[in-house]
Amino acid sequence: MSEASVLTYQVTNLPSQGITLEGDISFAALDIDADERFSYPQPLFFELKLAPLGPDVLVTGKLHAVISCICDRCDSPGELAIATDDVCHRYKNVAGQVLDLTTDIREDILIAFPQSYHCSESCQGLCPSCGQNLNQGPCRCNDKEADSSKGASPWSALDNLKL
Repeated sequence: MSEASVLTYQVTNLPSQGITLEGDISFAALDIDADERFSYPQPLFFELKLAPLGPDVLVTGKLHAVISCICDRCDSPGELAIATDDVCHRYKNVAGQVLDLTTDIREDILIAFPQSYHCSESCQGLCPSCGQNLNQGPCRCNDKEADSSKGASPWSALDNLKL
């Protein structure tokens, strides 16, 4: 069976108890390409139940994947498990047709992606001046700035305004 047909089902004589589709599919087959933030070392695992609902088909199930991410604070690589167990789609009047779930499964997993990824909750990020990863230790520019502006408020430049 080709990878493109893993998420397709010919809807003929679907048993009343339904059927389960289980397996994995690559992100490339879902038309999800790696970019600077995310890559996909493992395929997406799916477990889907197709049940007849009159002339319609109800698809429910769950998806799971482990993706590689780049931390938005410190630019370090990490891995993140993403999952959704609330896949639910209703396909109307599909009896006798080939049901292709690929597009809807693609959307379901994309919705589960994080808006931002942090390698840890305590990630300190990068120094905005020198770029040092502050998780690996303090940078030297903080010492220099502290020496040159001892006691100076970041708002002190506003005191010089003539309004």
